[in-house]
Amino acid sequence: MARDTLHHRHMHDRAGVTLVELLLFIAIMGIMASALIPFLFSVTESRQRQDAIALVEQNGAQVLQEIIRTVQSAERIIDPPLGGTGFILALQTDSGATNPTIIARSSGAIIMVQGRSRRVLSSELVGVTHFAVDNTSTAEDRQSVAVSLDMRRMIRLSQPLVYSSHFDTVINLYPDDTPIGDACGCLAPFCDPATKIYIWQTCVNGVCVPVTDFLCGVEG
Repeated sequence: MARDTLHHRHMHDRAGVTLVELLLFIAIMGIMASALIPFLFSVTESRQRQDAIALVEQNGAQVLQEIIRTVQSAERIIDPPLGGTGFILALQTDSGATNPTIIARSSGAIIMVQGRSRRVLSSELVGVTHFAVDNTSTAEDRQSVAVSLDMRRMIRLSQPLVYSSHFDTVINLYPDDTPIGDACGCLAPFCDPATKIYIWQTCVNGVCVPVTDFLCGVEG
């Protein structure tokens, strides 16, 4: 009887110690979690910032490189005129399928239209807030253009942050010695004063087909 009582008391003491240990463990884990969770949030937010910065910088560089490549292979700058400034870049090319090539900002993106083919150059994950063009040519046979654009991305953190970056360059044209131009003799790009719509024509099977895409005179 005494042995049974002693065994029961021993088991009761062990159970009590285990409960205390469990409570201590829970308390320690709670302290660790309260210190670790803010750190994890900080690491996550830092990574999101880094990703947003990399996305804007890489996409801005890619868009600028595409514009540089396109301008360098063009025959001449149609719009803006020599010494002029605007928000639309119109280029004459030596191919009917890509002539003219129009580059502008529309609905927060950089758009390139070649003939009747429309392509978005910028990523849908970034917003383009500015695009401007200066015709810096010194003569008709020595043409160049300055292009600038601004990109941004909203970083959705506990306190939202916007990362913005500016990109600009001056591009010289390197056309062939003998410009081909517009084989159909289509109308050059222009702004319709009545509708404020940018209009141009492209040659399709020997026929000039009208194309419209952008508002003119303002950033799209």
